[in-house]
Amino acid sequence: MAQCPPATQDIVINLDNRKKAIDQAMYGPLNPGEPNEEYWSKLGQEWNVSAEEAKKQRCGNCAVFIQTPSMMDCIETGLTDDADEFDAIDEAGELGYCEIFDFKCASARTCRAWVAGGPVTEEEPVVAAGSDPRTPAPKKDRIKGSKTNPKGSASSGKSKAVKFSAKTETALKNKVKEHNEKASEGRRATLGMLKAVYRRGAGAFSTSHRPGKTRDQWAMARVNAYLKLLRSGRPANAAYTQDNDLLPASHPRSTKKSNSALVSGAALVPEERDLAEAILEVVQKHGKFNEDETGVWAGYSPAAENEVKNIGVTCANCVFYQGGDVCQIISLPVEPEGKCRFAVIPEGKVNKDAVEEYMMQREEETSYAVYKDELTSTVFDSIEDYYSTEHALTTLSEVSDFSYDAHFALRAAWIRAVKAGDDPYSRAKNLAELGYASLDADLLPITEKGASS
Repeated sequence: MAQCPPATQDIVINLDNRKKAIDQAMYGPLNPGEPNEEYWSKLGQEWNVSAEEAKKQRCGNCAVFIQTPSMMDCIETGLTDDADEFDAIDEAGELGYCEIFDFKCASARTCRAWVAGGPVTEEEPVVAAGSDPRTPAPKKDRIKGSKTNPKGSASSGKSKAVKFSAKTETALKNKVKEHNEKASEGRRATLGMLKAVYRRGAGAFSTSHRPGKTRDQWAMARVNAYLKLLRSGRPANAAYTQDNDLLPASHPRSTKKSNSALVSGAALVPEERDLAEAILEVVQKHGKFNEDETGVWAGYSPAAENEVKNIGVTCANCVFYQGGDVCQIISLPVEPEGKCRFAVIPEGKVNKDAVEEYMMQREEETSYAVYKDELTSTVFDSIEDYYSTEHALTTLSEVSDFSYDAHFALRAAWIRAVKAGDDPYSRAKNLAELGYASLDADLLPITEKGASS
């Protein structure tokens, strides 16, 4: 290691980075020697495993937990007088360095960014003399773009952006298939990703390569390095960051992760987090939602028209709100007490007592049974027959067997349809009419009837 990471030598940096790990990734528990059942149960739900299985996934066996000799020297000779309630607990285990959040962490703890495959105890190999990977290619091989693949064509992860020979494309398809057979959720590869990485590697060959390697070999080596990074969360070479922009937004090293930072740090149940991330993916692909006919209508209501702001359904409480009049997913200016139909509200932000009062007021104003009979005749065959998307979703919620409890599920089904290229209204209508017999039944609230179906 050329030099020690700043966090191993500066207490302020270390504590700031550790706080980020606590706030954004649930680094903990404070005392691993205690049962901490609530903590492990919550992590188990996020990882879709039991609490007992979650307890096995610790920093000490994480792929980004660094305990190489040089790193241990940095830790031992660096921070020596920074003991606080976290560091003073013996049950926390041995120290190491977290490469994701850049702080010294304890082996008996964990966080939601855990990646299988650690700890890292061996130093990276030193480059042998005469095989410097920074050697420029011969002048005749220094190519920057072509008629087939112009300069800059590898800047995206879209598979159609770059053209390849049949042999190369087949090789990349096989790598995608092999990787995805063992990849966990959020770590899957796409052909577009690998094409972009290959193209970048082929381009980099012109200015930096290892003597004896062909352009194809150099590009494929970069693809393999990318797949290791995608799979494990840690590159074989710490200096390899050039393709982090192609990683999925949920990947710990993705430069897109700022787009989902609010989602990962918010107190959302797994279904809400999946919905929020799906919305972000749509926005990243197509741009922010707007109020005209060229995009998805967000159904934004300003504060003066938000009839549920007293309940807590407001922009200020939504995970997509970025302060002032800025929303992460809506293009127009928003108000803190406004709302839209895509609001994702973390646990604890909605006043449950106020919700009950609001619902009681609604029931007093009209007889739901009569109202439902009247609305049944307003279920149309096409979204074009409604005056807005929100009108359609509200109507479908009210005529379903779940009433307003189905609204979240209908919105989620709508988003699924958009991503799959299906008709979103037909999919939502099918869910409202068929309930647990529909394609999106897993989105509906769980009842005794539904659980036994």
